[in-house]
Amino acid sequence: MRKATHEERIKLAGDICKEVQDELQDDLRAFVIYASVAKNADGPYSDLETMAITAEGYVELGCDFIRDGIRCEVEFFPLSRVIYCAGRIDEEWPFKADQWHRILPIYVKDGDKCLEELDDACRKSLERDEPFKENAAVWMIETYELMGTLRNAWQKGIISDILTDLFFFSAKTIHIVAFVNHYFYQGFRNAWEESKTLPNLPSDFVHLIEIVHGEVATTIEARYNAALKLWDNIRTWAAEQDINWEEQRLEMPEKKET
Repeated sequence: MRKATHEERIKLAGDICKEVQDELQDDLRAFVIYASVAKNADGPYSDLETMAITAEGYVELGCDFIRDGIRCEVEFFPLSRVIYCAGRIDEEWPFKADQWHRILPIYVKDGDKCLEELDDACRKSLERDEPFKENAAVWMIETYELMGTLRNAWQKGIISDILTDLFFFSAKTIHIVAFVNHYFYQGFRNAWEESKTLPNLPSDFVHLIEIVHGEVATTIEARYNAALKLWDNIRTWAAEQDINWEEQRLEMPEKKET
């Protein structure tokens, strides 16, 4: 691993694109950079993450390798798969959507409208409300389970477990607020800071998340109590957003006919 500049990564992306183009020829529809390099936010030791959009018929493939001391990744997707992934709202959407929404094109086949189709799929995905509520509810249920684990760790006085659960609680929290705001992060590196800027947040969110996440010098007890308070505030706020996560009904499986 070596230090590299943003410009060196851009040049390397161009070289890799040329290799892919030589192999796929007219079947390569576009080649783009995503993640930190696409946003000109890469550091000296950042990876280079790229995506090749292919014609239909190619198998989806992820290729990782080291080139000139830089870890590189090329994701191969046929356009239909790109459109599907760009429009899908799943549990990890707040940290996956950036790959589709913020890209830096290196190559586009002459006359090809694939990036316009990608942009349209991204835009339409943000306009749907129900899948965002459904995924917020999923994270509410997971956080409910975690709060039980945190309380158990506190009762037992296991400091390492308490600290681990506090981190995971803060991570789950920023997933929930992202779904409610239809917002995706640039990455984990700055996600907690980004979450504080969102327009629709639980009461006292910024103050409490800073304590829970350890950004404020305080005691473990204060962090634990802040987590309990923030969870109470999140539950009240979620109800105001019409997020239904406290399901009472027990579903039963259907029997297949033989």
